[in-house]
Amino acid sequence: MSTLKQKTIHGFIWSFIDNIATNGFTFIVGIVLARLLSPKEFGLIGMITIFIAVSESLINSGFSQALIRKKDCSETDYSTVFYFNLGVGIFFFLLLFFTAPAISAFFDEPQLKNLVRVLAFVVIIDSLTIIQRTTLTKRVDFKLQTKVSVTSSIISGIVGIGMAFMGFGVWSLVAKTLSQRGVNSILLWLFNKWRPLLVFSKNSFQSLFLLVINCF
Repeated sequence: MSTLKQKTIHGFIWSFIDNIATNGFTFIVGIVLARLLSPKEFGLIGMITIFIAVSESLINSGFSQALIRKKDCSETDYSTVFYFNLGVGIFFFLLLFFTAPAISAFFDEPQLKNLVRVLAFVVIIDSLTIIQRTTLTKRVDFKLQTKVSVTSSIISGIVGIGMAFMGFGVWSLVAKTLSQRGVNSILLWLFNKWRPLLVFSKNSFQSLFLLVINCF
């Protein structure tokens, strides 16, 4: 019990550090980029963010929370949800890619077509990362998550500001987002030892789906 209590306390501390450091650095980077870019360029990314956010919420669908709540998770459970997330992520990437012209026409912004198609890669990157974070949360390992989060925020901030200085405009915001999610995912895969099995269990999926329903 004492070990669990210590892990919980350490987890809370590292989670607090993560929020302060990441949000603080993001705030500073945002101020710098606001001086270098126009409101319209931020607005273009804001339009796309709506579609990305909806896609990401549907990709997860509450399965990560179900895994965290389940006491006796097996490697089959983790792998099943991983492949489900990846499959849904690919589906929404393709959906955004092929509907990009319609989104561009709806907002009457020609630039949105290419912006949506490139930024949609975030959906696939995040689908590869969800279970890595879930396994770390399950182990109450917020220290690694904090290190990864802060590192990816710093690197992406440097990328975004550097490209903005070089005159890439709205694409500096795209690069900032992609580099942040990409570095985050790469570091989690490098330092977290979990790897998916080549298995997808229908029974595992159904049991976790029932847990998802019970969460609502």
